[in-house]
Amino acid sequence: MTPDYYIREATPDDAEQIIAHMKTIADEPNNGITYSSADEFTTTLEEEREILRQHQDAENSMWVVAVTHDERIFGVANATGGRRRVSYHTVGLGISIEKEWRGRGIGTAMIQFIIDWCRLNPVIHRLELGVYTNNPRAIHVYEKLGFINEGVRREAYFKEGRFVDAYNMAVLFDRI
Repeated sequence: MTPDYYIREATPDDAEQIIAHMKTIADEPNNGITYSSADEFTTTLEEEREILRQHQDAENSMWVVAVTHDERIFGVANATGGRRRVSYHTVGLGISIEKEWRGRGIGTAMIQFIIDWCRLNPVIHRLELGVYTNNPRAIHVYEKLGFINEGVRREAYFKEGRFVDAYNMAVLFDRI
């Protein structure tokens, strides 16, 4: 069976759809991201295009999108590398998928896409992320893909009227 979507690297031309996607996710209750509402997502179209350009140009950063065959973006994942020499080898991961597409292995496929890119990239040694401790489905996916829980950030976020803990998780790639 042919999947009804595919994953590709994002381009600056995707900026408008990525902004719309992020605002949709941000307005969901229990959204799992670090925005509480679309009002907090204030990146302009030109700023988003520039962010995507910078990721394309950086050897330690990448944005990927999950899209339908008619090019509608419904999932976004970004891997953003450090800018200074001391953290250049470390890449932070963020991911979001629209509700109707969840539970179909798409997040796993997007993260695996980024992990494969990291493995082949000689400058990347560490892929890290933060995940709310009350998100067991995401934690399960990360663990399945080799991420190790490195500890908890107690009351790191304030979401929906309460403090929320977050796990720090990472996977390392041998380089030496």
